[in-house]
Amino acid sequence: MTLSKGSAAVAFLVAFLLLWGCGTQPEPTVRRTLTYTFDASTRDLIHILEKQEIAAYQDFDRDYKGLMVPESLLPLEPFVLGLSTQSQIPAVLILDAPWVQRYAKAGWLYKLDTNKVFAREKLAPSVAEAFSVMMPNHTNQLKKELMAVPTNIKGNILFYRMDLLKKHRVEPPRTWEELATACRKIMPREPRVKYGLLLHVTNFMNDFYPILWGYGGRVIDGAGNRVLGEPQNLARCLAALRDLVKMQGAITPGPKDLEFFETTGSLRRAFYRGEALFMINWNTRLQDLRGMITQGASARPGCLIDMDQVGVLPIPCQQGQKLRYSNIGSFGWGVNRYTVTPEREWIVERAKAFIQLVMEERFQLLAAEKLGQVPALEDALDKVKNKEVLKVYHSAFKVPDMRLKPRPYSRRLNNVLEKHLVKVLYGQRTPEEAVQAALRELKSPGAS
Repeated sequence: MTLSKGSAAVAFLVAFLLLWGCGTQPEPTVRRTLTYTFDASTRDLIHILEKQEIAAYQDFDRDYKGLMVPESLLPLEPFVLGLSTQSQIPAVLILDAPWVQRYAKAGWLYKLDTNKVFAREKLAPSVAEAFSVMMPNHTNQLKKELMAVPTNIKGNILFYRMDLLKKHRVEPPRTWEELATACRKIMPREPRVKYGLLLHVTNFMNDFYPILWGYGGRVIDGAGNRVLGEPQNLARCLAALRDLVKMQGAITPGPKDLEFFETTGSLRRAFYRGEALFMINWNTRLQDLRGMITQGASARPGCLIDMDQVGVLPIPCQQGQKLRYSNIGSFGWGVNRYTVTPEREWIVERAKAFIQLVMEERFQLLAAEKLGQVPALEDALDKVKNKEVLKVYHSAFKVPDMRLKPRPYSRRLNNVLEKHLVKVLYGQRTPEEAVQAALRELKSPGAS
């Protein structure tokens, strides 16, 4: 019998949970081995370091036992059942930034800075902030605590055709008004450019959040309360959506063209082919563009031929706003609080050693060179040689008015907004209708 793709994912998830188990697990009888979850890139980097005969990585699989989580399962959050039933396995988890916020508030994660597992001062401040949560201390006062160690700095940014802006003597835009002006000037003179700006229509909220934040709007406050319905935030959300609608057809694809951008990789392929002046995408797509140029994928007149043609910037903000934002896409290493018990104090030292191995400077620099990842460690950032990584860091993430920010940690909130607000792009709802429909659904029973 052949399993469907969805059935296979469910079967793997069941196997994952059976291997993990629920509730307290027995102590190992032979060797104290730390258990952890990982992604494919982590294992690839470890194998490279093993082959380089670096002593610290030679016995990695003896001391640390990992369970790989396929990327396709991550949206299902396979860690929740084990953590909610206080399982002690795995001890170290690789977590998306919004999960860190949610799991920390649920009491499932171990404080890393206070307990001297990892010092947040070692991290670039912008990404350390995104993985920190206000938590009660021993006197029940709230204090910002590092709850997971980010593997790298990843966020969505604005890609642009640096060569075309220079050719037409246009400055890189900081605001949406400046971006629209650049498109109106350049597009009539560059017939191969079909679109001024491309953004995702699948997972639309990933791109819309930094746009909304750049309009001064908020969906949740610092305590996690929903505030989108408050007059000021509602007005700014509607302003952002209305401005996106105004750009459709002339600058962004119109509703009838959106189907061409519903498949994975369609934005970067169009940008590579020279069809777009600007594009919102994850910073790691710069590495993908380099690969496409190197391979000459579907090369034809107008395609990118050199990485110097591509520039990067923070996503624009509304005119008059002081800050620009990126929706952080980094994952981080968190420690399962239930695995740290008086009988298992060794776990803390072993977890500390594990995180140091996968976060040390050598590991971060290898990830920068091989995967195009921007290091989260401050010391590693000073030693990066990869040109694309340096371009992203200095031109986007290190810009003084740029802020990394995690999307709201409520899955239901994100899903409801996604379902309703993307209909605005397809011309199925007005901005007012879409936002009000989302607010009504969020008020219904079961809203989180």
